[in-house]
Amino acid sequence: MLYFKENIYIPTTEIFDQNDPEPFFDPYNFIIQALVGDRDIFYGLKQESQGKLIERITVLFPHASNYGGVDILNDISKRLLEGIVEPIIWYKMNAYQHCYLYDSLAAVVEDYSYSDLEQRIKTYPEMMGTDIDFNEFLNKYFFNTAFLINSDRFNEMGAVEKSQQGFNDPCLFGVINGLTPTKDEIQLKQLENNPFKKNNTDNYR
Repeated sequence: MLYFKENIYIPTTEIFDQNDPEPFFDPYNFIIQALVGDRDIFYGLKQESQGKLIERITVLFPHASNYGGVDILNDISKRLLEGIVEPIIWYKMNAYQHCYLYDSLAAVVEDYSYSDLEQRIKTYPEMMGTDIDFNEFLNKYFFNTAFLINSDRFNEMGAVEKSQQGFNDPCLFGVINGLTPTKDEIQLKQLENNPFKKNNTDNYR
């Protein structure tokens, strides 16, 4: 399970009444469909020529492509997909993984926003064609989007200011400055405990 600011695994309490349906946003479905869809994207990228590949990956992953090529991003994508469906172990993501996920989800939102009603409903039936508020999603589920900060601005910040802003992820410098992640930095960090556990009353999918 992937650890976000709020728990994406709590089942929605909305009841879908066909006589009087109400749209609702399911963060788990939103994320997992994006990661599953990326498997097809990376398969297609493997068929591209080297020259075309760089252009395509820059368009598809405008921020994550600054620090990784297709092999690295594909590895991160697979690990996130494996992590989100893991039923027992909780994983904490670092800035490299958050940045990749941001690009992946942003692309889904863009495609969804330009789709007709029929395609929207096919993609996320529970939303019934309503818009996805990506900023609201980020504010609710991402701890921050510091990985989007301009490198000059970030590098000018002192340690105290970074700490005050909550920019404590050691991978953040590498992401913002386009440094290739190490093998360890590509790994998801396993948490010892359930970060949302409260008196053993949590319910999950």
